[in-house]
Amino acid sequence: MKRMKMKGKTVEEAVSAAAQILGISQDQLSHRVISEGKGGVMGLFGGQEAEVEVREKGDPAKEANEVLQEIINRMGLLAVGEIVESSPGDVTLNIKGEELGQIIGKQGATLIAAQTIISTIISNQFGERVRVHLDAGGYLERQAEALRRVAIQAADDVAETGKEKELPPMSAADRRIVHIALKENDKVTTISRGEGADRRLIITPK
Repeated sequence: MKRMKMKGKTVEEAVSAAAQILGISQDQLSHRVISEGKGGVMGLFGGQEAEVEVREKGDPAKEANEVLQEIINRMGLLAVGEIVESSPGDVTLNIKGEELGQIIGKQGATLIAAQTIISTIISNQFGERVRVHLDAGGYLERQAEALRRVAIQAADDVAETGKEKELPPMSAADRRIVHIALKENDKVTTISRGEGADRRLIITPK
């Protein structure tokens, strides 16, 4: 992959110059600003040029996996990232290895944080939204399956008693799993009530 550092009067000028040297369009480059530079006295003396590091954009899935591997390496884990699935705007990655509990974190918090970070980096790099879905040893899928079982059992109770049921606090991602799990259920429906940390998912009879 082509990459280099370049200086210029402005960040834009530095990126443009790098593109010309590499022989590719600016749309094919991502860049990191090392220094935005500063103007000199009367625009002549004591100024500092802007400096950027540019690199050729590659495949979003491969780029996402590289970012993931860097996170894994910085955490000192004996693990590797792998691409599970890739489609326009969506990338699914999985982590294989030892000590996965460290990257998963309490209730998957570290894993979700890493997923958010990677999604943001790749989206910014490619100038479009790229959703990165991250799992470690199948942890999130196991959690999702357990959540679906809880949702189905709760839906059966609601259908039998005719009384709505409030589920325990859960993340927006977990609420979505429940919504999808019960979407085709013709006896109950799901709604969300409350705001922020107090937001709850409610299963009600139809």
